[in-house]
Amino acid sequence: MARPVVRAVFALMVLATIAAFFATQQLKSEFPLVIRFSAKPKQISPNGDRYRDVTTVGFDLSRPAKVSFSILDSEGSEVRRLFEDRRLRGSSHNRFRWNGRDDSGRVVPDGVYRMRVVRRDEGRVVDSTKEIRVDTVPPRVRIASASPSVIAPRAPGQAPSVRVRYVGPANEAPEFRVFRTDDAARPHVVRRFRGKGNVGVWDGQVATGSSGAKPAPDGGYAFTVRVRDKAGNLTEAPAPIPSAAVASPHTGVAVRTFSLTGPLRVVPAGSVATLEVGPISRSVDFALSRLGDPTPIHHGQRVGGRLRVGIPSKAQTGVYVVRVRAGEQRAVWPIAVAGLPQTRQSASHPRVLLVLPAITWQGQNAVDDDFDGFADSFPKSRSLGLDRPFLGGGLPVGFNSQIAPLLRYLDREKLAYDLTTDVSLARGEGPALGNAPGVAFAGSTLWLPDLLMQKLRDEVADGLRVASFGADAFRRTVRLRGDRVSDPRRRRANAFGETTSLLKTSTAPLTVFEDGLGLFAGLDSYIGDFSEFEQSQDLPTGARTIATAGRDPNQPAFVAYGLGGGIVIRSGTPQWARELNESALSVEVPAVTRRIWRVLSQGAR
Repeated sequence: MARPVVRAVFALMVLATIAAFFATQQLKSEFPLVIRFSAKPKQISPNGDRYRDVTTVGFDLSRPAKVSFSILDSEGSEVRRLFEDRRLRGSSHNRFRWNGRDDSGRVVPDGVYRMRVVRRDEGRVVDSTKEIRVDTVPPRVRIASASPSVIAPRAPGQAPSVRVRYVGPANEAPEFRVFRTDDAARPHVVRRFRGKGNVGVWDGQVATGSSGAKPAPDGGYAFTVRVRDKAGNLTEAPAPIPSAAVASPHTGVAVRTFSLTGPLRVVPAGSVATLEVGPISRSVDFALSRLGDPTPIHHGQRVGGRLRVGIPSKAQTGVYVVRVRAGEQRAVWPIAVAGLPQTRQSASHPRVLLVLPAITWQGQNAVDDDFDGFADSFPKSRSLGLDRPFLGGGLPVGFNSQIAPLLRYLDREKLAYDLTTDVSLARGEGPALGNAPGVAFAGSTLWLPDLLMQKLRDEVADGLRVASFGADAFRRTVRLRGDRVSDPRRRRANAFGETTSLLKTSTAPLTVFEDGLGLFAGLDSYIGDFSEFEQSQDLPTGARTIATAGRDPNQPAFVAYGLGGGIVIRSGTPQWARELNESALSVEVPAVTRRIWRVLSQGAR
């Protein structure tokens, strides 16, 4: 009897299996349960900035059903169950919000995610092919260029447009910001504008604060751009507040209404000095005059950027000033001219060589050199051009306070000198160190080429007499290559081996302590009135003290010492030349300067 029962059970199982097979085949042949999946946007960045932090996901059912809905990672593992066993109507748009977090509330790792619908009563699992990308990494963006690099929006007839291009995700309307970099403690926004794609155009205007705009004043300007990628990640390049450390060359703009650039080498009398008027070509009036003499020796009018000025063949040695004018705009440039001796008596006698600190002029010249939007000067910049206009079209820093008073005094007193610049001296152009009985450095010679520094010490050891009418001189070296100086470095001691320190105090005279050269003979023991001093800490090895003056006999400011066969004289203050002005009514400082000149003129070789 067992056999019929077994046969019956087996038959029922076979029939059930066949029925299930046909039922399954029938279900498979029916219209799909999920018509389609949806995710908008397809890329999100759940970083909390409220921009594309959430995506709307969902699906459309072909018929009513009780289903569960989940988010899967790229390995197919469930990371977030949005709901479970919920009955939904068919043919409806079922949409839900996913904030890029898992069931524990943590932001999921960056990557690709998909959706899953499960109908448990039928054992159905439907996975989407549609992908959702989670990306929280800001895009790489950089300002690639800004062109042109120099504009003059305040010049008549000018309506400049600066094309700013960036590399990174293209946006429909990227936001550009213009920062003024040179008139405050930190760069600040002066203009905003929208671009298109990867490009924006600045019209050279700055905001006035009343929803208006005006032409940008002269100065340096840097750009930033705010860009989002498809996931919504924001990058502001090169930084929210730009700096010289992150800016790249030719990504900023220099606004210069009127500029003048000329030679920094010594120019022989009878030759032509070539200058450049910028930044746009225009008609200009020019005049050439000797420093201290307002009467022009040459003047005229030119059209165009290049300006060629002839130096008369009978011009006396000295500094000449070229002045140019276009409407209300003015600019000047000093030219060192090697010409005829200033006096007949000096024609047959060796003359002191006066050196102008042209490299220092450019080292302190805060204008944009590489057009990154930031002013370049030493020591923060590593390289500078010598062919740059001086800031604001004026004379170099320190020229009126340290250089001009000394030159006017020498002319007034008819003290003869030959003239050069440190640029010409380093290049071997014009008068040389070895041909002069003594050398005087006008003003504070802060930077010199390293090879020239070494040559200067060697010449002193061989008998050259050197005077410095400034402070903190011969302490910094640079490399001179072509029209560029680079690699500024500071030494502990100056070129001769002396260490010094700067001191600022209330106004006080130099007190004479020692006078082995007769520089202070017959004068008051108190010399001038100064508030800045360069005090000597240690003299060079083997130096012999000859004369000293200052506030502290142990740390004199004014020093003269023998070194090898030569003599080094330091005035000990950057304010020395100020006392040479006729308006200063000083007696002692002009007298000491004359005696220094005599010591330099006599030479020792």
